[in-house]
Amino acid sequence: MTLGRREVKNRIAFPAMITGVGAGNLPTERTVAGYARMASGGAGMVMSEALAVHPTSEPKPFALVTYDPAGWDGFARIAEAVEGEDCRMIGQLYHLGRSQLWTTGGARPMGPSALPDHYSRTVPRAMPHGDIAMLTEAFARSAAMLAARGFSGVELHAAHGHLLSLFLSPWSNHREDDYGGDATGRSRFLREVIEAIRSVTGPDFVIGLKMPGDEGVRGGLRPADAAALFTRIQAGAPVDYVCFAQGTIAPSFGDHVPDASYPPSPYLDLQREARAAAGGVPVVAVGRIRSAAEAETALRSGAADLVALGRALVADPDLPRKARAGREELIRPCVYCNACWGEVHAGRPAACPVNPAFGLTAKEAEPPAAVESPLRVTVVGGGVAGLEAARAAADRGHRVTLLAGPRLGGRTRAEAALPGRGDLGLLVAAQEAAARRSGVEIVQGAPAEAADVLATGPDAVVLATGARMRSPAVDGTAIGDLPAAPEVSAEGTAVLLAEDDGAAACALAELLAARHPRTVLLTPRLALAETVPYTSRLGIHRRLSAAGVEVVTGAAATGLDGGTLHYENVFSGERATIDDVGQVVWSTARVPADDLAGPLGDRGLTVHRVGDAHAPATLLEALNRARTVAGSL
Repeated sequence: MTLGRREVKNRIAFPAMITGVGAGNLPTERTVAGYARMASGGAGMVMSEALAVHPTSEPKPFALVTYDPAGWDGFARIAEAVEGEDCRMIGQLYHLGRSQLWTTGGARPMGPSALPDHYSRTVPRAMPHGDIAMLTEAFARSAAMLAARGFSGVELHAAHGHLLSLFLSPWSNHREDDYGGDATGRSRFLREVIEAIRSVTGPDFVIGLKMPGDEGVRGGLRPADAAALFTRIQAGAPVDYVCFAQGTIAPSFGDHVPDASYPPSPYLDLQREARAAAGGVPVVAVGRIRSAAEAETALRSGAADLVALGRALVADPDLPRKARAGREELIRPCVYCNACWGEVHAGRPAACPVNPAFGLTAKEAEPPAAVESPLRVTVVGGGVAGLEAARAAADRGHRVTLLAGPRLGGRTRAEAALPGRGDLGLLVAAQEAAARRSGVEIVQGAPAEAADVLATGPDAVVLATGARMRSPAVDGTAIGDLPAAPEVSAEGTAVLLAEDDGAAACALAELLAARHPRTVLLTPRLALAETVPYTSRLGIHRRLSAAGVEVVTGAAATGLDGGTLHYENVFSGERATIDDVGQVVWSTARVPADDLAGPLGDRGLTVHRVGDAHAPATLLEALNRARTVAGSL
């Protein structure tokens, strides 16, 4: 297809995602390698991560800027690597605006109006006309620099609560001058930026636009508003493609990276409506489009002209090539846990549980070399860590037996039965298939005893036997010991003791609320789901509020007297009760279940622990350690 005057070989795009692998705000070897990898996997177009255009938006050192000449050669290398794969390289340009989420602390929050940012809580100064002119020039200079270094175009980031979107939205733009008011005024800054870029880059350079499709806040842009606003923009300063994005920096922020709790391709109806109003301008669909089949549905249904696969390509950059070859069964599935987003917002490079090579150079991503002297390796425990360790060890050439116990996938498979956690089941299925392809002998049955392990004649043992939850002060059922979801009791009030209040525990609260007249979640933490990435945490709060779950923070149970549960405030010691309790479930700190380590070690075996058997871990941590241990054998 054609965007402006540039040919794009297919309709798959990799959208802008902060990777966190820059240094000193400059591209690194990992930056170049990351974009090259997306292009080599078969995507037709790759967007860079958001590039700050001016020092007033100076981000943290791992993010990239366009205004420092020291980084310009790096951008040329990115363009050369990507365009060399017959893939169009697009640079996304933005200014943070009022948010201080990404900044070093020296940036100056700016916005159309002096209204607070809903995440960083900073209040910007309302921009005078001089600042608007200054940043218009900065956008144009940045686009010209990228064009001179081989980029096919730029995408203006006017969504998700950043500066350009703040001007577009009546929710955030309360100005009464020529840059506020109606759609003409609110879009003026953006139109001037587009015109300035076109004047310095010429007609062959692609200019794309990411703008709000539905901000999800009272007084913000809704789909009909967005369509009318785009019509006004296109009439005065036409662009070559548009992407209508969802959510903004507000309680709707999670909508821009919908996690596994959202249905697949949740925005296609909205995008189809927007495309009908786009006047023939190519529309890019984005948002939890999980596979090539779902991408094809988006195109055939009239929702889009191109499909942006972000996290799906992070999980497997070769998705386009594998799909074209008819080998979809080899594609690593994204589980939409938002760990990639969470790592960056914690100040670390983005990382993916299912793709350990993401963010690495080609040399760093090379798998461990095949072994010269294969060992007989026995992995005990068929959860995700055990499956990963078994597959990785077999790939090195070891002879691997997996004593999987009664259920492949372990706790993760059980979690997949909870509301909004179903994508985890795709991971377990993909891991099992990969392990079998690699030649792992999988033995299922009762949990393995020391004698069962010894009977396999191992040279080395990997324990992936998980963990058990520490018993609280009251009787109940551990979340890991719950029966299948449909069998959850529905009598009386349900109480969830959520000392470990991760995504699984919060999903269980949703299930309990659907089955009980009243559900109370007690957590000793200051706030709920603090360990969950912020975008997913917002959805948890929204869903639990809608379900009527009563969340009591700073609370710990002290006893259960018949149907009355007693608890106290962990700060003041003040006591309270919950009556008519029909079910108590607890999600407490996990203790490694490594009972086999001693007996096997006493027999002279080398024993390694992975997953929760090593230490309670996230999915990302568990899979990474499993690979590391397998690589050391």
